[in-house]
Amino acid sequence: MRNSLFIASMLVSAAALAGHGGAGGSPIGAGGAGMDHSSLGMEHSAAGSQGAERDSSGHPAQQPLRDAQINGGAFRMLERKTGMTTDQLKALYSSSAVRNFGEFTSALVVSKNLGLDSRAVLGGLKTQSLGKTLHTLGVAPDKATAEIKRAKEEIKTAG
Repeated sequence: MRNSLFIASMLVSAAALAGHGGAGGSPIGAGGAGMDHSSLGMEHSAAGSQGAERDSSGHPAQQPLRDAQINGGAFRMLERKTGMTTDQLKALYSSSAVRNFGEFTSALVVSKNLGLDSRAVLGGLKTQSLGKTLHTLGVAPDKATAEIKRAKEEIKTAG
């Protein structure tokens, strides 16, 4: 009996991950419950994720800032690094094209470390990755990769 429940549970999960219903995005096999992939700890990629919420231009919708992020070490590090207030950073996040706080933080840290215009870097994320954005702004690909890695370590340490 236990194995049957486990198998049934796995089948429902697999169906939820594999397919999406109609316009509402309800996963197939989820009984119309509208299971949210993010509740499973999975992120949607920008390409090919039919179930991800989209903004009016068809891009993945931005995740809202959570209190834990605003009150966390990474946010405080951004305040110090940018000289911006909490409200200014929240407004910049909301007006940017980033999908989530991690992408926002990485973009700001890299732009400050390289002396680039933060708004130009954030603007590039509307259509391309951070690495491609940096390359477009004149940063060599190997330097961009190294700086992104450096930024992630800096953020992790501040976290």
